[in-house]
Amino acid sequence: MQRFLFATLALTMFIFSSCSNQAKVSPESGDKVETIINNMSLKEKVGQLFIVNYSSYSTNREISRLIKRDKVGGLILMESDPVEHCERMNALQKKADIPLLITIDGEWGASMRFDTLTQYPRNMQLGALSSEALVYEVGKSMATQFRRLGIHVNYAPTVDINNNPKNPVIGTRSFGDDREKVAKYGSALFRGLQDGGVGTSAKHFPGHGDTEVDSHKALPLLPFGRERLDSLELYPFKQAIADGVWMIMVGHLSIPALDSTLIPSSISYPIITNLLKEELGYKGIVITDALNMKGVSEYIPAETVATESFKAGSDLLLMPPKNYHKSINNLYKAVKRGEISEERVNESLRKMLKLKEHLGILESVEDISPENIFADLENKEVLDLIQEVSDSSVTLIKTPSYPLDKNNKRSLYQKIADSKAIAIELDKRISTESLDAAKASAEGKECVVLYLPELRAPKNDRELYSKLSPDEIYAYISNWAKEQKMVLAIMDTPYVLDKIDIPAFDGIIVGYSTSEMNKRSVSKVLNGEIVPHGVLPVVAGGFPNGYNYKNAK
Repeated sequence: MQRFLFATLALTMFIFSSCSNQAKVSPESGDKVETIINNMSLKEKVGQLFIVNYSSYSTNREISRLIKRDKVGGLILMESDPVEHCERMNALQKKADIPLLITIDGEWGASMRFDTLTQYPRNMQLGALSSEALVYEVGKSMATQFRRLGIHVNYAPTVDINNNPKNPVIGTRSFGDDREKVAKYGSALFRGLQDGGVGTSAKHFPGHGDTEVDSHKALPLLPFGRERLDSLELYPFKQAIADGVWMIMVGHLSIPALDSTLIPSSISYPIITNLLKEELGYKGIVITDALNMKGVSEYIPAETVATESFKAGSDLLLMPPKNYHKSINNLYKAVKRGEISEERVNESLRKMLKLKEHLGILESVEDISPENIFADLENKEVLDLIQEVSDSSVTLIKTPSYPLDKNNKRSLYQKIADSKAIAIELDKRISTESLDAAKASAEGKECVVLYLPELRAPKNDRELYSKLSPDEIYAYISNWAKEQKMVLAIMDTPYVLDKIDIPAFDGIIVGYSTSEMNKRSVSKVLNGEIVPHGVLPVVAGGFPNGYNYKNAK
């Protein structure tokens, strides 16, 4: 534990050794950074504090202007192809006076933005593991992919405690509803990433778990008192600070107990400066959640959002709304008017430049080679680790009447091989017709194994939404299970357990997602090849957090 603590605290000490208001800086505290700061114009300094979005849809001209004219400090990658990404990043880096910080919101690895890659498990599936060390290895493995892609910072992990099953935006992005596991596993994941050479950002401060509003669309309200916030929402962030997380991302939340004005936390001085920086003593980089989200962007004029967030105490400003140039210029003018001191700008700039120095990109960056990029990213070590996590996280809720012991030849899949049972994978575009067809194909069988897919559409593919509501689907399969022996493989969130008629099913198993590796792991369990060691990461279906195969009946 001490090794991890020293390693993760090292950067924090490195970045902030000269972040006081004193102008005099010793050589030991990083005079290279101070020399750069002293030779920058105010416009250049302000530009370095902004991170703007880039994707395969962005034009080189548009991004080039932000780099050359506005001197932005970094990019956040949205969607891209690995080969195209390498070529465009190499070209864009050459346009920057100070190398760009390349960042990504890759909570479940590079695949979140490079959809041709194999997906690492989401946090809730990691929460089903009984091994903190394995979570650390996932973080370190993710870092190998990010480094190969020339990505320096991953805005992860989410350390929100998802204790509200109706939360529309966190859900499987959380490690679960137990504060201890969320704190431990969050720290394990970011330690793995940071030890692998990639910066991280715990989010969404002060805690987005117990909300029923998506801050992308509106401003969520957390009506809880300070005692509750201290004991729950803030708990994982305190752990992350103690363990040396490099960044903390502030979300867009209205929290009366922390700021009686009810303004979004991302522009709240009491929440960012008074609470996070002063009371909790955080000395790392404070970055905003995307400022173009409606939880804040519709609260005040678009071009002032970034300025107000900086006044509140943020260091780096992510994706301001609408016109980037206007947002950057607005902050510049606020400094010129004396509303913000230049030393305050220098303080945040110093953090950004020291981060780049620590990552080895302050003065130059190497080109990213597109050669063998897929083979390097999808290597055996990566794929084996993802399969290990999948195997270790499968959670048995209700034991089928067919034995699952790997030494017993009467495994459920033996029944399928003997044509006495059938396995059916439902298509994501579930309709009454497709359910009727599936039920007809199982007619006359002793048992059906039904794989229920995730009932959310893949990114940018709205046609894959089910044609029926989730409640209609759950009612249909529950009624079917009353007529025919059925083992339900939930390849989705454990919260499905709250929606189905549990007694109707002969067996229930949770596989967490429709990835090929997760489906393979469920098959291994039903075939008696592996023991399902996964534990429930949330309370669901009347089953407690931590429920596993030893409890299953």
